[in-house]
Amino acid sequence: MSVLRHRFERLRPDYLRAGAGLVLTLGPALFIPLNSAAHYLLLPAALLFLAFGLRTWKRQISRVEIDAEGISLFSPGRVSLAWDAVRTVKLSYYSTRSDRTGGWMQLTLGGENGRPTIRLDSSLDDFEDVARLAAASARRHGIALTAATLSNFGALGIDSETSQRPADKTA
Repeated sequence: MSVLRHRFERLRPDYLRAGAGLVLTLGPALFIPLNSAAHYLLLPAALLFLAFGLRTWKRQISRVEIDAEGISLFSPGRVSLAWDAVRTVKLSYYSTRSDRTGGWMQLTLGGENGRPTIRLDSSLDDFEDVARLAAASARRHGIALTAATLSNFGALGIDSETSQRPADKTA
């Protein structure tokens, strides 16, 4: 059994963004009059940065357990999916720059009727190994993958089996 986690070093930039955002939004909101129109901008923005910080913390405390039978995500509850029960596999790439050089990937594994669903992002240790296992499960069970998913597997160097036909041509 493999146990994977998000290392703090990979999450540090997200914590810094959340902290800076809170300082720049909540800080000024504390020093302006309560009836100011600026509160309508600053407080919702502060809530977004707080939610982002909490989401980052949730990723830090989460763990993924993988074995020959399946995959489980503990974050803080537990979601488990047997490899034989995987019905959908999607690997998405989210770019942070216009030249598409920066960004992250998100792997989504779904079971029967879309439940349960496990979502993992590329900041997870050994993400490529999990993606490789997901691609192998999709091949074994004849799951049709989108053209974008096939392309993203290719970007990770994962053989996507040319015999698989894409489910659709859109991302």
